[in-house]
Amino acid sequence: MVINSPAPERTRAFYERHLDFALSDTLTHPRIGEAMYFMRCNPQHHSLAIARGPHVSLHHASFEMRGIDEYMRGTGRLLRAGTRKVWGPGRHLAGNNTFSYFLDPHGNTMEYTTELELLDEDTWHPHLYDFSDPQVSDQWGTANPMDEFVAAESFNDPDRGGFVAPPV
Repeated sequence: MVINSPAPERTRAFYERHLDFALSDTLTHPRIGEAMYFMRCNPQHHSLAIARGPHVSLHHASFEMRGIDEYMRGTGRLLRAGTRKVWGPGRHLAGNNTFSYFLDPHGNTMEYTTELELLDEDTWHPHLYDFSDPQVSDQWGTANPMDEFVAAESFNDPDRGGFVAPPV
């Protein structure tokens, strides 16, 4: 899962301090600075990422497939069904995982992925990746370019807060 935050440094500190998450890698950009923190709570490269965004919201939910064939079949099935593709297919550098992003019927961004990198937590040192380099976003070069349209699709609507039960 990736969430948007207008204060990603504070959000990252919360997950590190209170839930014992560790930083795996950081995406940077010359104009934006630190734009996304990949966080882990197990040896997988990330279970959560925190993106710099204009407001608190879901960035995207990710569904990990069991292998490259299942990932590509799932991606193809969504394309054939006319589901709106946002970005992909491709392979990210941070996490070394595949990606295909689509919009669900309510406009939420969802991702199919596979082959997320497993880390040796005793020896891993976080990297800084400048995503203005196209190979950072897509090592294969198969996805449509990362542009303002793709980025804007992941801002989603502001989170209005949690569910509040009506009075009894």
